[in-house]
Amino acid sequence: MANFSSPETPLPRKGWSPTEVAQRDIVKGNSIVKWWYKTTSMSEVGPDASFVKRETVRKSQLLSTVLFYYIIVVTVFLPCCLLLPQPAIVWADAGLVVSGIGALFLNRKGHALVAALTVVVMFELMLTLALGLITPLDEPSIQLYDLYIMGELLAVSLLPARSVFIFAIANCLIILASLLYQPHTTFFNIDMQTQFIPTMIRPIALQFIVAGVSYVWVKSTTRAIARADRAEMVATLEHALGDQKKELEKGIEQILQTHVAVANGNYNARAPMTQDNALWQIARALNTLLVRLQRAALAEKELQRVEQAVSASVRAVQHAELQRQSPRLPFTQTAIDPLIAVLQGKTLSYMQSPISQKNTVHTPFSAERMPLSQPGQTRYP
Repeated sequence: MANFSSPETPLPRKGWSPTEVAQRDIVKGNSIVKWWYKTTSMSEVGPDASFVKRETVRKSQLLSTVLFYYIIVVTVFLPCCLLLPQPAIVWADAGLVVSGIGALFLNRKGHALVAALTVVVMFELMLTLALGLITPLDEPSIQLYDLYIMGELLAVSLLPARSVFIFAIANCLIILASLLYQPHTTFFNIDMQTQFIPTMIRPIALQFIVAGVSYVWVKSTTRAIARADRAEMVATLEHALGDQKKELEKGIEQILQTHVAVANGNYNARAPMTQDNALWQIARALNTLLVRLQRAALAEKELQRVEQAVSASVRAVQHAELQRQSPRLPFTQTAIDPLIAVLQGKTLSYMQSPISQKNTVHTPFSAERMPLSQPGQTRYP
């Protein structure tokens, strides 16, 4: 179908784009064009849509633009058709107006190809009907042959570019059939007998010249659009990669600062990253590891306090034994405090090792029956 862009063409990606900025300025400055596209063409797609979808929308918008001018032109021609000797031409022109309006509805529903084909075929048929109604054919009437160029321009703009040659061949056959079989006036018939070849060659050559030039122009424009799209995509990707590089560098710096803080003893440090960050999974794993490391450090610190409390309690007991006094153990605010509370007022007896138990007979005794001064025993008050 269409092979050149319109101002409303969306972009296939998010973020920055020079063309996107220009298009926004155009649409912002021309709300009528925006309203016309919204009313008569396919709905816009998101900036991250594929190239095929964006191209479909672009063709639909081009068809909408062409039909806008097309309907105006054929409507203006209606009063002119009333001046012609054949009143049926007015109905042919009215048929072009109706087909153009119907094509707008088809285009709005997403059937852009069907709408374009309807416009081109209806134009060819109505022009052929108007030509056939001119009887007898005279020299001024053959100027209608040149109007077939409009059909070719519509075809090359709205349909696949190759289709222009199909319509050019069909137009040439219609022109040739009109010159050969349509009734002629007496003077035109005399001219045809002497100048048939020049009269036939001019409109037929014009059809192929227009078809060839328009095809080359449209194909060149299509390639330019493709190159521009690739260049824009490359520029956008480069910009996105630059942003991603900055984000990664910032994330790496934050993780490095977290490692330094932890190495300096700050176990409360965490990597401040959210889920939209590329390093979020790494930061999440690091934060989980830091939580476990912090718990291990607290447990180690508590273990050291317990060991210190045990050592202090042992020294207190040994000192009391040397002084032959009853040891008084203070609470240490550690995990051994419940043990100290239970042992207060109890007599401790040292159990013999398994080897000594084999050599001696150990008689069970009660802590209450043992004197305090017996070695290996301690009584807490």
